Amino acid sequence: MTTSASLRPISDLTLDELRAAVSEAGQPDYRVEQVAGWVYRSTISGFEQMSNMPKALRQALAERFRFHALEEKTALLSTDGETRKIVLTLPDGELIESVLMRYPQRTDGTGAERSTVCVSTQVGCPIKCTFCATGLMGFGRNLTSGEILDQALHFLRWTRGHPPIVRNVVFMGMGEPLLNYDATMAAVDRLVDPQCAGMGIHRMTVSTSGWLPGIARLTDDPLAIRLAVSLHAPIDDLRTSLVPLNKRFPISQLMASLRDYQRKTGRRITIEYILLSGVNDSPALACELVALLRGIDSHVNLIPMNPVSDLPFSPSPWPVVDEFHQILRDAGMICTVRREMGRDIKAACGQLRAEVQETVLQSA
Repeated sequence: MTTSASLRPISDLTLDELRAAVSEAGQPDYRVEQVAGWVYRSTISGFEQMSNMPKALRQALAERFRFHALEEKTALLSTDGETRKIVLTLPDGELIESVLMRYPQRTDGTGAERSTVCVSTQVGCPIKCTFCATGLMGFGRNLTSGEILDQALHFLRWTRGHPPIVRNVVFMGMGEPLLNYDATMAAVDRLVDPQCAGMGIHRMTVSTSGWLPGIARLTDDPLAIRLAVSLHAPIDDLRTSLVPLNKRFPISQLMASLRDYQRKTGRRITIEYILLSGVNDSPALACELVALLRGIDSHVNLIPMNPVSDLPFSPSPWPVVDEFHQILRDAGMICTVRREMGRDIKAACGQLRAEVQETVLQSA
């Protein structure tokens, strides 16, 4: 017997596959755009709510597909109301995380309210960065394009009733996106397609720990998604101890890849650098970072660590953060310190998912 969980989610379908499904249901081609509008740009939760669709088409779609690729299991809201973190259940029972970050207008009155959603691309992660809660899990499997995409759609629907609406999507959650390249970029494609979610490609950012084959593919990809690189150290020995992938692709190779990417695309690269007390936050390492990035158009994003009880690292004290930041600024670099968001709701990547998974195992 076919169960709902065994059906393919409709968000997994390309537009061509959706067109074929509508045609097989005996419906004209113009219905494809209407169905896509309901799936990608509405707040409904099921096929039966597609009010301008013929009943026969709604039934045909419901018999073949699920409306959602995943279901919300747990949600936590930070005390300031700006961060909403959720654990989502996949059809096979696996758990992943997604995070909504809501940014108010600046205190000086500039800018605008905006929301960003951070999505996962894998169950767990094979990179095993030593400071990351997700790295403790090991690797489960890749997500499908629909499972990646549906995380963004979940918050797009939610923020239509709780603005500001999501305008930015960052592929910086659980997993290494460039090791799941095809599914990740298929999700990006439907997020930016005017017939689907219709978001701007300049509002999409993919983060990598330095998977060079993926950076090479991204360099030539017609989808001009922004690139962020999790660097975390400017010298090989230290970076290898934090990001084991560095042993396979050392910093010299990574920098060569980034220069090639920038030469061909002309796009600025975000350099992510999580600050760990007494590990990678010294003034000498700040100077090494300045030297390493010389000649690369970059924006360095310094990230205060969210503590994880099972990991032997702690956040750098704020005076240390300020000094590191100032050294980069004095060297003429574009550098910001990421706002701390959601520390009170287990904001570290994989932290909430790990706690929920432990509860599930204990109750089994």
